Amino acid sequence: MTSSDLTDRCRECRDEFWRGVGQLGAYQDPLAEVDEPALWPIGGSAYVRVMTLHSGIVATDGLSDPMPRDAPGRMPGLGLEIYLESTQLMDDDYGEARWLVAALEEAAGAVAGAADSLGDALADHGLLSLELSGAGAPTDWVSGGALGALIGVELPGRAAAFDVDAATVRVLSFTPLRPSELVAVTAEGPPGRRRVAQALAGQGWYSYADTERPAVL
Repeated sequence: MTSSDLTDRCRECRDEFWRGVGQLGAYQDPLAEVDEPALWPIGGSAYVRVMTLHSGIVATDGLSDPMPRDAPGRMPGLGLEIYLESTQLMDDDYGEARWLVAALEEAAGAVAGAADSLGDALADHGLLSLELSGAGAPTDWVSGGALGALIGVELPGRAAAFDVDAATVRVLSFTPLRPSELVAVTAEGPPGRRRVAQALAGQGWYSYADTERPAVL
């Protein structure tokens, strides 16, 4: 299998994964360049929209594209894609959720820039946290110039990976955090991340994002 064949296979498997979640929609360019496109496996960034009965999804489309050195059976690209899900993403222009998409794109850039340590971090913790600029976010989501986020909060019934031949690609949720939740993550580390994720699940939010979501801690 050539590198081009492997790239096509990865893209086919990504599309198949999302068709199992909802209606595969349009592919689109980022809103800006905060996602560091030069750091993505093929030097460019893209996203795909998916519609379910009750929510809209925007997902990275290419973090798992294979790099030239990748071969069949080896983890392609960064070995993951990340996605944002919200009832507010059902509008074509995102509406009030535009800041959520911008935050996802900034997170994608941070993930792409951490490629060398990403695999170990996921293996050790499973649930990751980020601090982002919060550009464009409502003021009550940002504190001290930072917007917190979790990557990898589980949604019951939603698959968290797909296989590309003998390799596995993770598909992980992106969940913005309220300032009090970020405080817990910063102060407690991995136990804080787990505590926030459990509180989100306990209040029925899981990985869903919403501008009006109250703090769970």
